[in-house]
Amino acid sequence: MDRSNKISDFLNEDIAYLLGLIVGKGVFVREGQVRRLVITFPYKSLVAEGYKGTYDKPLELSSSLDTVVNRIRKYGFDVAKENTNKNDVALVITWHREDLSWQILKYLLNDEFTDFHSFRIPRAIFESDREIQKEFLRGYFDTTGHIRKSNAAFGKEDQHRVYLEVDQRNWLLIADLAKLLGNIGVSIHTVDFGHPNFRDPELKKAKGFWAKEHQLKIYANQFAKIGSYLRHKDEVLKELADKNSPNLGEGDEERESRVKEKPANTEESSEKLPEFLRGKHFNHWKELLDYLITTAEHV
Repeated sequence: MDRSNKISDFLNEDIAYLLGLIVGKGVFVREGQVRRLVITFPYKSLVAEGYKGTYDKPLELSSSLDTVVNRIRKYGFDVAKENTNKNDVALVITWHREDLSWQILKYLLNDEFTDFHSFRIPRAIFESDREIQKEFLRGYFDTTGHIRKSNAAFGKEDQHRVYLEVDQRNWLLIADLAKLLGNIGVSIHTVDFGHPNFRDPELKKAKGFWAKEHQLKIYANQFAKIGSYLRHKDEVLKELADKNSPNLGEGDEERESRVKEKPANTEESSEKLPEFLRGKHFNHWKELLDYLITTAEHV
């Protein structure tokens, strides 16, 4: 009998959620012997808006994060909530020594204590069951996700979407997220890549305009399978999911009978792109996503 243990055998829903928060907006900072993990929850707008109600984001975040803080403290983490500036609130976890909680994170994050610009989804998440994977995605959504009634496809009020943001430098995380979403049966409607072939294919804007965060766009009724622990996000998500057409995203309903060829673009060789993308041309977002998935499997 195989009695070998995997770290995923000991991964629970609370830690999976924390990992989602870290990969989404976490930054590790070292000051002498003190180590800190800062997880930012940006406001972007001060109001979350659905059809039936609006929510004060700073107030809602402050209330919801009290529950998150208590959830994390159960595992011995020294965590506090801080209002760092007028644009966001943050959770700050502090270590004065390399205790067990530090060692666990070190193992799960493959010893990569950097920031969300380069984090990948830990292997242990992929090795775990669907509930663990959902918890990770809830954490990621709670730090990077945006939902409001204006996020509609084709301007239609029955096609509302969730936006999951990825830092523009973190290309392989897009492949990881696509894989994980597929594991739990959540389809992506489209990916708005921070790439010159998609953001500014005809070079009409300022140089480098395209190099902004990527957005994975998912129909609200699809993402409702995952949900949120932040009340304002979960309430708007449920409302817009109910507004969407039934079974939206379950078939190949995307409006594109043929792929339109995009013009050659000198920015395709920009240093703002990683080496494995420089000099390559893509006509469709699925083409680029497939390339990233293939690349991620060999890195």
